[in-house]
Amino acid sequence: MIHRILITAFEPFLHYPTNASMQILTHWAKDNPCSERSRYTTDILPVDYDLAEPRLDDLHADPFDFALHLGQSPRIHEYQLEMVAINLKSDPATPIATLSPLGPTAFASQLPLDSWCQDLRQQNLPSSVSFHAGTYLCNATYYWSTEIYRQRNISDRSLFVHVPLIDMADSNAENDIRRGSRMLSRLVRLIEGHLDGNQASLACRE
Repeated sequence: MIHRILITAFEPFLHYPTNASMQILTHWAKDNPCSERSRYTTDILPVDYDLAEPRLDDLHADPFDFALHLGQSPRIHEYQLEMVAINLKSDPATPIATLSPLGPTAFASQLPLDSWCQDLRQQNLPSSVSFHAGTYLCNATYYWSTEIYRQRNISDRSLFVHVPLIDMADSNAENDIRRGSRMLSRLVRLIEGHLDGNQASLACRE
């Protein structure tokens, strides 16, 4: 069976002229329109609560087997696979509130993130597991996406990954983008393996 995988990133925000997640996804998508195992849909999300949630709803109206979301963090120096999405939104322009009035306090991933990070590190891609994705749009995207799957009684089909800031004026910027693209390629392979395993388990139960 061909897997259908959604991969998103974010547009530039605040004072940043670009967004590392957008740069990485755009570079990766040029070389990976599809594979023998999967069909990929990519999208660049707006950094706006009122716009991002309906965009995600529209994307998920066409069911995907997995949703992988990328976002930029200027405070990190390695790729961070996020463990927890919390039911909270907060930023300087938005009053603190819940993302989903009827949703749980948090969603905790049961994906093998430690194993996936070890695999990435073996590919010389520094990575770690982070225990929550903050309280801004990165976390919101992770929470909303996970909630959509849970409403369909499907678990462990979404993941958020933070990537370090890429300074496009730096001489290493292109190398950083290519490294991020390699990370994304490897992570997609790991996700495909996870989906293959789920399908095999279902076949055995049937």
